[in-house]
Amino acid sequence: MTDPESKTFADALSTGEFVVTAELGPPTNPDPEPVRRTARAFVGSVHAANVTDNQVATVKLSPLACAVWMMEEGLAPILQLTTRDRNVMALQSDLLGAWALGVRSVMALSGDPLNVGPYEGKTKAVSDFDSVGLIRLVAEMNAGHLAAGEQLSSPTGFCIVSAANPLVDSIEKLEQKLDAGVQCFQTNIVYDVGRFAEWFEPVVAAGIPDRAPFLVGVTPPRSMRMLEHMHKNIPGIEVDTATFEAMEGLAGDEAKSAGVDIAVSVIGQLRSLAKVSGCHLMAPGWEAEAVPRVLESGGLARC
Repeated sequence: MTDPESKTFADALSTGEFVVTAELGPPTNPDPEPVRRTARAFVGSVHAANVTDNQVATVKLSPLACAVWMMEEGLAPILQLTTRDRNVMALQSDLLGAWALGVRSVMALSGDPLNVGPYEGKTKAVSDFDSVGLIRLVAEMNAGHLAAGEQLSSPTGFCIVSAANPLVDSIEKLEQKLDAGVQCFQTNIVYDVGRFAEWFEPVVAAGIPDRAPFLVGVTPPRSMRMLEHMHKNIPGIEVDTATFEAMEGLAGDEAKSAGVDIAVSVIGQLRSLAKVSGCHLMAPGWEAEAVPRVLESGGLARC
């Protein structure tokens, strides 16, 4: 199996290139074709793509299986793993398997709470530890040993990615993740770049982006309803007045086109900010269409 990521995502982070990642959400049905189709749409446009892990607390195809299909299509995966669904033994087993199969980047997450999905009352969160504990676990495996002290004759070498929540996360929280072993941050969705810049300024002053590059989350909205939901219900996401006005009264293809324009504008503003190393594009439900459109319109298509 080829190792596309060793020539794209990791290299780009180290060279200072404006890095673009995207997000691929596995389907519920055990069908590889939707994953392969999205992977093919991303190849040549992004440096790597996150493959989500039972997102919004719903059952989806294994992210590890999807990561293999992505690599077979030439797309470098960033494997998301949550501590919600696995104990420390299962996490290590999945990580060892991922490394053996060619996965080279992992995003450590706690996972969405069960009450946002249909499984509350049907199962319990495992949560042996939080995302910081998972970061430490991966870093220990990179150093050549497992949680119970077992030595690895072939250590892993994952690039460890973590989430950052603008307007919410403190410098202390980000530094805690850095000290645990984080090598790259991907942020929650940003629309109001001015507000993000206010939050980011002291982060830059603390030297955090010098220790781990920041890829800022960008989402092309498809409707006013989507924007209102994020603005009202997701901590850290603030939609500015201009973005609301750009989507007002639009639906269907018109709304999609406006959403692409909004994302292109946000990326353009982010590129002017010092220490922003790239963007992370999320377009749930229409990623195969939206991500190439945004990057082409923004002049960021890689081929």
